[in-house]
Amino acid sequence: MVCGGDNRNGESEKAKSSFFNTDGNFKIAEYMHFCSKMLIKEPKQKGKAPAMIIFCAWEQQHGLVELAKRYGFDGFIPITFNKDYSAQVLKANMRIVGATEYGLVFYRDKLPKFNNNGKMIFDYFKFPRDNKTEKIHPTQKPVPLLKELIRIFTDKGDVVIDPCAGSGTTLIASEELGRESYGFEVDRGIHRKATKLLEQHTTQISIETMLKPEPEGKKDNQMEMIIDA
Repeated sequence: MVCGGDNRNGESEKAKSSFFNTDGNFKIAEYMHFCSKMLIKEPKQKGKAPAMIIFCAWEQQHGLVELAKRYGFDGFIPITFNKDYSAQVLKANMRIVGATEYGLVFYRDKLPKFNNNGKMIFDYFKFPRDNKTEKIHPTQKPVPLLKELIRIFTDKGDVVIDPCAGSGTTLIASEELGRESYGFEVDRGIHRKATKLLEQHTTQISIETMLKPEPEGKKDNQMEMIIDA
């Protein structure tokens, strides 16, 4: 589901007036406040706490960590995403090119759920090329990467939310993994493109589901945030 903020007062049913335009007057404090309200409370049992993942620039990490504390996110884990390609390769004078992106996993008190069959999870992930999904947003994240993060930090049937949905790849990844999801996008042009892209993938997923039915049974819903910023 992508809410595009088409109401006259600029609100949507889920986000109300809290929209975030990363190309305009982006207010990071309001954004963090919104996320803190949308993320569910930590359950009593261990290993089931939710988390928030933010993609960011290297120099933004310290500021985000300090700001997150003001909104109850006292714990964080820095992660990196390593590419085998770079957008800087066309710069003839470059010998060392940027091929890394950065992110932060935020949580409140309890460590978030880690689903990896009991194996360790390293603090770096491969940032694969996504040649199957149409590129409609400049900071679009690959579906395979988002699927890996969602698989690790959520259970099937959990709820994933992307406050800056952009191309909607977070929602595509969530649906392919059997998670419910909501995304919010203030740019109406991107919203239209993302809606079309999601409709195409939903049709494909529906066909695959009919061919390969999912096992019965569904766990209690929780809310997980994957923030495509």
